[in-house]
Amino acid sequence: MTRTLTTDPLRATVARLDTAIGWLSLRVGLPADASTWTLCADVDASYLADWESRMSGAIARTYGRTHPMTTSGFCLDGYAAIPGGVGGAAFRLARRVPRLDRSSLAFSRHPAEHHPDGIALLDPRFWCLPDDPDADHPAATVVDDEAALAAELRRQVRAHADDFLAGYRGGARLPRRGLLGSFYDALDTGVWYGGDPDDPGVVGEGAVVLPGATAQFADASSLHRLVDARDRAHVARRRVGCCYYFKVSEDGRPCSTCPRVDDAERVQRYAEID
Repeated sequence: MTRTLTTDPLRATVARLDTAIGWLSLRVGLPADASTWTLCADVDASYLADWESRMSGAIARTYGRTHPMTTSGFCLDGYAAIPGGVGGAAFRLARRVPRLDRSSLAFSRHPAEHHPDGIALLDPRFWCLPDDPDADHPAATVVDDEAALAAELRRQVRAHADDFLAGYRGGARLPRRGLLGSFYDALDTGVWYGGDPDDPGVVGEGAVVLPGATAQFADASSLHRLVDARDRAHVARRRVGCCYYFKVSEDGRPCSTCPRVDDAERVQRYAEID
C-alpha cells in the first residue's frame, strides 16, 4: 500500500518545535521580509564585532555592568544554540535531524536583548528512522537506528562548529575547550528542552545523543537527576563552557549549570525553589 506523503514533512516538525521551545520562533524558509535575518554562513568577524558591541550594551542595561568575557560568552552561546539547540530538540521531539550546516540555517536577533529569537531552516531535507511516517519522502534519508541518527546529529553540529570556529574572533579570549564546549552544551541543552525538561527519561535521551568518547564530542551528556532536601526530583546538567554570567551578576553568583557549581550547591538551590 502506497502512503500519502506530506508535501513538506519538515514543516510539521518545525511547527512542533516552535510550540515546544517558547523563547524563540522557528520556521522553514525565510519570511518575505528577511531584512532582519542573517544567514549563519554570513556571520564573519565584522558581524560578530557588531553583535558583541550591541550585546555589551544590552548586558549593561540589564545588569548595570558589563564584561568582555560575558559579552563574548553570551554571543557564542547564542550562536551555538542555533545548530545545537534545534538539532537536539528535533532529535528528542521527532527523531529527526535536519540539515544543520551553516548554509542551511539563518537567524534573527531580539531587537533589544540581541540573543537569537528566531531560527529558519533553509533546507527541507532531513534524516530519520525507518518507522518515520515520512520515511518514503524524497527529502528523507533513512538511517538504521537511533544510534546512527544520533551520530549524524553529532556530525552535523560538529561540522557547523568547526566551520564557524575556524574564523571565530571574539572580543575576549575564551578558553579553547569552552569554544567547542558551547556547541556541546547547546546540543545537550537542546535535548533537555526538546520536551518536558523535568522528565527523568531525558537523561537516557542525552546519553544516546552524547554517549561520550565520540569523534565529535569527547564529553558524555551531563544530564542527570538530583533529589533536593524536600525530596523533589530534578533534572540538572553541568556545562563544559561558561557564559561568564557571574562576572556581571549582582552577587557574583554563577548560574546553576555553571562548571563552577557542584551538585551539592545545585541541590541547595533547587530546595530554595517554591
